[in-house]
Amino acid sequence: MSEKYDVLVVGGGVIGMSCAYYLQKAGSRVLIVDRGRFSEAASTGNAGMIVPSHIVPLSAPGVISKGIKWLMNPESPLYIKPSANPKFMRWLWLFQKHCTADHVAYSVPILRDLSLMSLSLYENICAESGFEDVGLAHDGLLMLHRSDYARQDNLELADLAEAAGLDIERLNRDETLALEPALKTDITGSVYFRQDASIHPERFLRALEKVLLDGGAKIVDGAVKGFGTSSPQSVEVNTTVGKFTANHVVLASGAWTPEMASKLGQSISVQPAKGYSITVPVSKPSLRIPCILADEKVTITPMPGCIRFGGTLALQGFDASIDERRASPIRRQAEAYTQGAEKVSTWAGFRPASPDGLPFIGALENHPNVFVATGHGMMGVTLGPVTGKLIAELVSGQKPSQNMAPFDADRH
Repeated sequence: MSEKYDVLVVGGGVIGMSCAYYLQKAGSRVLIVDRGRFSEAASTGNAGMIVPSHIVPLSAPGVISKGIKWLMNPESPLYIKPSANPKFMRWLWLFQKHCTADHVAYSVPILRDLSLMSLSLYENICAESGFEDVGLAHDGLLMLHRSDYARQDNLELADLAEAAGLDIERLNRDETLALEPALKTDITGSVYFRQDASIHPERFLRALEKVLLDGGAKIVDGAVKGFGTSSPQSVEVNTTVGKFTANHVVLASGAWTPEMASKLGQSISVQPAKGYSITVPVSKPSLRIPCILADEKVTITPMPGCIRFGGTLALQGFDASIDERRASPIRRQAEAYTQGAEKVSTWAGFRPASPDGLPFIGALENHPNVFVATGHGMMGVTLGPVTGKLIAELVSGQKPSQNMAPFDADRH
């Protein structure tokens, strides 16, 4: 006879662990099943930025044309590998369909509200649970530009953000350097997003894990092989470490979530978007404010004990190989700001990208007690807590804190 839980969460990244945290807080007995215990999670190598500034979805006008233009550039920040895979072709068709100004206008208030709520929840979690060493910092974000092209993009984003009610400031070169004197990047100016924050994602995950275990949750290292009997009352989950039964199941395994959902006859349009990062240990980061280099599409995040440099978005399936040519713009920035960066290996991970730039959060149509939480793209850390809270509200039958229609698991 399989062991039974109130909720079984598949996935131990920031989305899965946030779901487990809020489910446990609501009184549920929780089991987390995670393959590799963080080793493959996009949560463990990302930029660690909490970004209300990111109100424009990935599916924005001009993205496809940029991808085609950059195909022959080995250092380009975006790479779309041609593929005849039907699922990828459908995803790309849906993505292109959403690359419109109307979709951006639709998405801006949705992403703004999600991000601001999530930032508030981060503050609550850290205060309530006594997380003192997870590196939650409210230093904002500098979106740096050098070229006229990047400057125009930044200022258009600034106008959009300001119209959406975000707290921003347009800075010239001298004003930017006065705010962050440690900058070594050649710039002409920046946009400062005051409400953005950052966190050390691995430390946050370990802190959440301790809270969950102390509260009675169980975490097992295993992979889901399939599902057994399923009813409105319970779902049997077959894993490499045994069978478990739960009243509710949450599929939060990032880019692998569609594989889980397909075992239940559900199609979720998510593609793995590979990103790279280089994390250089330092006793004290020279930079105080996280930065994004708009020209190079490289992020720089000071964290406790290290500086993390990240970038690239490669749509090429689950290809885990590291192309050092694409990592070279990241490495150049790492070498400019730190000593010993040339000795640090490049990390790669897969972000779950939805075709419209909005996450999937909700129950499966044919399995009302099975929920998905995926499709966050590069916003997983930003949207972890709010996703966890929404899932807990849905599972418990409460009225959700946000309008859930944009995140319908059965859309598209």
